[in-house]
Amino acid sequence: MFIVRKGEIPLLSHRFKEAASRLLDRHEGTPLELRFWGGERLRLGAGAPALSVTFRTRRALGEALLRGTLGLGEAYMRREVTIEGDLEDALAGLFDLARSAGPVRALRAVGARLPRLAPPSLERGAAGLLDALGLGRRSGAARREQRAVERHYGLGNDFHALYLDRRLQTSCGYFRSPGDALDDAQAHKIALVARKLALRRGQRLLDLGCGWGHFMFHAAEVYGVQCLGVTLCENQARYIREQAAARRLPVEVRVMSHEEIEAEPRWDRLVSLGSMCHVGERRIELFYDRVKALLAEGGVCLLESATRAQESRWVDPFLHEHIFPGYWPPSLRGMAARAAARGLDVLDAENLRRHSALTARCWRKNFLENRDKIARVTGFDAAFMRKWEFYLACAAAAFRTGHLSFIQMVLSNGAPRDYPLAREASHAVDEASPRERAPIVPAAQFSLWGASAPS
Repeated sequence: MFIVRKGEIPLLSHRFKEAASRLLDRHEGTPLELRFWGGERLRLGAGAPALSVTFRTRRALGEALLRGTLGLGEAYMRREVTIEGDLEDALAGLFDLARSAGPVRALRAVGARLPRLAPPSLERGAAGLLDALGLGRRSGAARREQRAVERHYGLGNDFHALYLDRRLQTSCGYFRSPGDALDDAQAHKIALVARKLALRRGQRLLDLGCGWGHFMFHAAEVYGVQCLGVTLCENQARYIREQAAARRLPVEVRVMSHEEIEAEPRWDRLVSLGSMCHVGERRIELFYDRVKALLAEGGVCLLESATRAQESRWVDPFLHEHIFPGYWPPSLRGMAARAAARGLDVLDAENLRRHSALTARCWRKNFLENRDKIARVTGFDAAFMRKWEFYLACAAAAFRTGHLSFIQMVLSNGAPRDYPLAREASHAVDEASPRERAPIVPAAQFSLWGASAPS
């Protein structure tokens, strides 16, 4: 129902209310109240609202309707949208509303009558044209991927250390129970991936998008595996080299694209933990070509990625504009089909969606608890801090509501050698922490490697 406190606002007119009433009829989630700049309120769900979203300006509502998460997120950054209650819960409620496609289209039709105040960003230039024609994929596209990755992970090790776990894992953890500590969940995840790969002493492992390298450290220390990591971030490579030298581990890292790795000799094991989304739709086929070319006969690889139920060219506009330019989640079906088309056999697939939601929630909790320290150490302004909080809450809400899943898929190139017969071998109970001999450098000892306030 609508509760009117002031004179009727033209935008919230009969047509708007008809569309909104259909949302009321279909909303079965947490009771939610939408408040508007002129005093009107829209309540959704049965019972008293547990939280509210206030659109303080006409522009905020118009851009949220026209531009989705980009318009809503930027309005939140400008404080033109405010939340009473938990931000993740509010976004989860809005995502649930988005499932009602018919009413949302009607609301967008109303919003389309508003003037566009800020045009959406477009890809410009010759490089974008070459990509559209399927040309230049090993040069311009790869360089854009590097710039996109550096824009996120290159914000500085100190920044990421203040909200990630102590191993700086940027993929999801693996929770034995919802109350597990993030450090333990990430330790379980590292151990789980190692078991799914069936690591053995003397193997050679290639880590595509290796982050800060802690999976390779575990593989080298516990299993005696020789590792090469590939990253596009200098700050990550510097950290890995220092840690590998201090621990005296057979771990090497190179700053390059997966497209630039030599095809010979091929690798016994290959892993990519969450980095495949950075490749983008136009280069995903090339990525699978490279996996096939780099994996030895009988070798095993593990690929994991955020996924959507159906693939499309659509990318989340807020992520693309502010967090991960070019971030594109494939689908479970697409991952399996691309593997099969190259003769790669699917040994196992597991959906870690709920683990991803819990991980993002832990990241946001750490971020909020360290908010003042992050601002002091990095110099990031208030708009950036609200942007990052919105991103982390959005991620948690998207996984929580099923708008995104997180698939971990194990593949083999032909018949795998010495691979466990029973799936239970991958999920055996392990200790809370991987058996790493050397200490992990705590966040307090990081130096500011290139951290600067973002534009």
